[in-house]
Amino acid sequence: MARRALDAADERAKAKDFFGADRRIAGADDLIHASEHSLHIAEGPTGPLPQAREVADHLQNVYFRLQQADYFATTSGYPDAQSLPSIARKFYEQAREAYDTGDWFVAEEYTKSAADTVRALENLAQATPEPPRPPKPIE
Repeated sequence: MARRALDAADERAKAKDFFGADRRIAGADDLIHASEHSLHIAEGPTGPLPQAREVADHLQNVYFRLQQADYFATTSGYPDAQSLPSIARKFYEQAREAYDTGDWFVAEEYTKSAADTVRALENLAQATPEPPRPPKPIE
């Protein structure tokens, strides 16, 4: 999907839609970062370990961002994006499991994967040429 977003960015740049190109490049970059965190887990910690409070705060932030993931996926216009909210939620669930067992490093890496995935969706949604319509009011 990152490759397709980069290809689309190239097309948008040729059409002089530099904002759309930039958002697609940012989305591709976020997807790549999301996948890199699994490598960090396999390699193990290389610096100071995150603290429980820091990880808890990050988890809480990502939890609320996940509530927007489906909207971003739909707004993005990318058919492939529809699978990303569930992938981000899976990363979050893995982060919670690691947090619950006290493995702050693994919890933080999975949290970063979830955050990067949602950020990718947000960037791809911002790249759409039409502004999104506001949600209908709740009756």
